[in-house]
Amino acid sequence: MQSSAPKLSLAKQKTEEFNRIQKLVYKHTAIVIADDKQDFVRARISKRMRTLNIQTLGEYCDRVESGRESLTQFTNQVTTNHTHFFRENHHFDTLVKHLAEIGPENRTIWSSACSSGEEPYSIAISLAEYFEDIFSSDIRIIASDIDQTIIDKAAQAIYSEDKIESLDRTRKKFAFVKGKGELAGKVRVKKPLRDLIEYKRLNLVEPFDFNSRIDIIFCRNVVIYFDKSTKIDLFNRFSELQEPGDLLFVGHSESLNELCDSYTCLGGTTYQRK
Repeated sequence: MQSSAPKLSLAKQKTEEFNRIQKLVYKHTAIVIADDKQDFVRARISKRMRTLNIQTLGEYCDRVESGRESLTQFTNQVTTNHTHFFRENHHFDTLVKHLAEIGPENRTIWSSACSSGEEPYSIAISLAEYFEDIFSSDIRIIASDIDQTIIDKAAQAIYSEDKIESLDRTRKKFAFVKGKGELAGKVRVKKPLRDLIEYKRLNLVEPFDFNSRIDIIFCRNVVIYFDKSTKIDLFNRFSELQEPGDLLFVGHSESLNELCDSYTCLGGTTYQRK
C-alpha cells in the first residue's frame, strides 16, 4: 500500500501562498500588506499570471525569488499608483510661499514617491507660475519612485484630458498642450516644465545616494503602508538630508507624531526641520 504525504487544504495553500507574497513585498518595499487584502492582491496579480501561464501564487513567487520575474514587474502588481495633479493643493501654496521667502536659487526639491508624475509636475507648474525666471535658475526638482515602468511613464508626461479637468483654464493653457492624431484626447506637459524634472529609480527602504542637502521633501501617501520601525528609520534618514528650516510634506492621513522629533509641525501635514 502506497503512502502519500498529507495534502494541504486549498484554503491553507492559498494562505501560505499569500504569506509568501506579503514577505516578498515587505522585504523589497517595506510595504505591509494586511491579511484582509488577499483577494485584492490575487486580483492584481492574476492578469500577470495569465500572461506567464502560471496557475498559482506559489509559482509566481518562485519566479520572483529566482530572478525570472523582475522586482519592478512584481511591485507593479501589488502597489497602487493613484494620484492626481495638485493633490492636497495647500502644500503647493506653502511651497511657493516658503521659496518666495528664502529664494529659489540653488534649492533642491525631492518628490520621493512620484508615481506617474503628477506630483513633480504640480511642483514645477507652481514654481513656474510664481517665479518668472525659474527656467533659467539652478533649482533642482528630483522625482523618484521604486517602479521604473511608472518613472518612464512620468517622464513622457502624457495624460488623458480628464486628468486635468479640475484645473482652471488659465493653468491648463499655461502648462499643457493638447494632443493631436494618435494623441487625440490626451494632453502633455509643456517641454520647459518637463525639463525641470530629474527622474531616478529609488527604493525608499534602501540607502539614499544623495550627496547634498534636500531643501524640501514631498513624501505623501507612502508611509501609511509602512510599519512603525520603517517609518521611524525613513523620517530620521530624511532629517539627515535636511537643515533647520527645511520642509517636509506628508500625506493627509500621515503624521510624524512619536516617530521623529527632528521636525516641528507647522500645521496639518507640513513639517519643518528643527
